Amino acid sequence: MSQKLARTGGWHDRVTWEAVGWVCVILVVFWLSFDFDGPLPHYPPGAALWPRIVLAGMGIAAAVLLVSRFMPQTIRDEAKATPEYIEEAPEDLSGVSWRTVGVFVLPIVWVYAMHKMGFLLVTPFFLIAFTWLMGVTRWRTLLLFGFGFYAMLVVVFYKLIFTPLPMGAGFFHSLNGEILAVIQ
Repeated sequence: MSQKLARTGGWHDRVTWEAVGWVCVILVVFWLSFDFDGPLPHYPPGAALWPRIVLAGMGIAAAVLLVSRFMPQTIRDEAKATPEYIEEAPEDLSGVSWRTVGVFVLPIVWVYAMHKMGFLLVTPFFLIAFTWLMGVTRWRTLLLFGFGFYAMLVVVFYKLIFTPLPMGAGFFHSLNGEILAVIQ
């Protein structure tokens, strides 16, 4: 097994420019976050705190990617050969399955239904359906993950960062209000 150190990336690499683009976008959005309202009456850190925390995480990831493009990396001779699993792939793999279409269509349906029926009513069904589309078929796993992740989302958005999410319209707005009253 032959290994050698080589410099990959540099300024002539597409990934380097992608990382530079991300850093620039993150800096502009962070700068725009200073236009948010100041301290809120019920939340002293203000509306910009959580977006800035997310932006800081994204900025760190983009900076690490950018720096890694200039670090020497180990290149193996075996990397040039085609991996075995690619040669074993079936010939008719080029088609798009209904699950693939569902992975792209279901989030659009979820967003539409969320604005009509509310986040609290629609999200658990979306999480279970999306997890099933991704290949999880055991009902116990689907239900535990779906409702567990849903509970985590509710705690984070309603208890930690006090973010209002879509409540739905008409009867569903009232129903979501009642559910929210029980949660709080």
